[in-house]
Amino acid sequence: MPRVVDLDERRAELAAAAARVIARAGLAGTTMREVAAEAGWTTGALTHWFADKRELLEFTLVASLEGRREQRPDPGEVGPEVALRTMLVGALPTSERSRLHWLVTVAFCSQAAGDEALAVVQRDAYRAFRTDVARLVEETGRAAGERALVEAERLISVVDGVSIQALFDPESWPPDRQRRAVDAALSPTG
Repeated sequence: MPRVVDLDERRAELAAAAARVIARAGLAGTTMREVAAEAGWTTGALTHWFADKRELLEFTLVASLEGRREQRPDPGEVGPEVALRTMLVGALPTSERSRLHWLVTVAFCSQAAGDEALAVVQRDAYRAFRTDVARLVEETGRAAGERALVEAERLISVVDGVSIQALFDPESWPPDRQRRAVDAALSPTG
């Protein structure tokens, strides 16, 4: 009897291989052949799961963003203050997995400048992140309403700025320094 293959699991495995290739070669250097080789497959087998490079790339971006969202803590379990800090620190490139996410995100950001469909995916992901951070800002009592949204945008700007610097200058921005920058932004005088 043939083995049952989980469609979602297989596509996630291939998206992970595509993310590794994107991190090494950028979007332009990512080919179906390279992704297939990274996954230990043939190009023909890969095209069984993804019709073309475009479908694979879009799926990879969405999978990377969803993977990041799944790592966010439940404020009901840890409290809003811990959840806020954990969410912000979790968005930093402090591990191989989070660094890979950032490399994929940066590659897609440049591509999204001229690609409306990718721009919408990126925009919607940022809006959702901003909404989640603003909700936690309100739950911590730091700010309410429009001020919570402004505070969320400030905090996200810190995370994004630190992350970009850490990607390209990891010696100056080791994980400990990245976390301290978020802690400083969260402090009452931040």
